[in-house]
Amino acid sequence: MTEKELGLTNLVIRWMAALLSSLWAGVHLVLTHAILPNPTATMIYDIFFGFVSSLAIMAALLLVLGLKYTYPLIAVFYGIDLALLSETRLGPALLVGKKLPFNYYVDLSLILDVVLILLSLMLIFISKKD
Repeated sequence: MTEKELGLTNLVIRWMAALLSSLWAGVHLVLTHAILPNPTATMIYDIFFGFVSSLAIMAALLLVLGLKYTYPLIAVFYGIDLALLSETRLGPALLVGKKLPFNYYVDLSLILDVVLILLSLMLIFISKKD
């Protein structure tokens, strides 16, 4: 690939990842109103979902800005989320004490996590070629 093609590919992947990161944040903002059986768990999970939504919005902004040194951090962020999401479906969730069910939001989050990890890794490899 020529330098111009690499630059265009980088731009397209960055914007795709930014849009998907914003969608991911929107999905998690909806979950800030989830009601759990334990009131303490509800409060903690609400704060957690609000916090990770704000991190996803920041990731989207960093992707738009094209700061190359943040690509590994973004990949790690979505990797940690994928691990937490998987752990709460395979084993008892913290403060809830049981496995959480799969639903539309979980399915969408799993897909977005995997796609965003792949896009972040692609950006890392493309930026090394520049």
